[in-house]
Amino acid sequence: MARVQQNAKKSKSKIQKKEEPKKPLSRKELIQVNTKREPTKNEIMFYRIGMSVITITLIVLAIVLVIQYSKTDTAVNPYEDNLSITITELTYITAQDEYGVYGDFTQFNGNDDYADLRTVLNSNDMVYIYFYRSSAIDPDIQAAIESVQNLDTMAFLFFDLDNDVNANVFTTAAISHLNLDSTKDNQLVIFDINAQTFQTETRVVDIVNEINSL
Repeated sequence: MARVQQNAKKSKSKIQKKEEPKKPLSRKELIQVNTKREPTKNEIMFYRIGMSVITITLIVLAIVLVIQYSKTDTAVNPYEDNLSITITELTYITAQDEYGVYGDFTQFNGNDDYADLRTVLNSNDMVYIYFYRSSAIDPDIQAAIESVQNLDTMAFLFFDLDNDVNANVFTTAAISHLNLDSTKDNQLVIFDINAQTFQTETRVVDIVNEINSL
């Protein structure tokens, strides 16, 4: 009889446990439940669109940067195909030799590398030496030079001040008589071989006028 009563009590307690109402979820538990939900189709679509826009923007920005870098890196010197000289040749052409004569062209004899330079020096009475910076090309002077016919037959020489080899051009005593101005990016030295005189123009307008008169 006692066992029957015990079994009855156990059954009653189980029933009571089943009938107990569920406790409401706390705010923290609700947040945890909500965060576990799967994203909707619209949310997935907007996410993909956003990622696509970001990716395209980064690609376009990268292309623009590459193009800008390429333009800067591949800047062309418009005078690189013209007859150019360095501080060494400049000194030979304009410095005074042991006899007091300006210009010792014999230094270029027997050297094939100076064949073109030797030809124009020996066939012209006037030597024009244009000093410029390849990093700051003056458009007016460039236009004037490009308009000169038969420039390659003249003793018109180019000297790039940005060339590291020419770093000492303003401090070399042997050519101090050229009166070069270290503050000017464009200068034109005119050497009259027969008269043994030098004329140095430092203003762009004067340089253009001299070139236009060739």
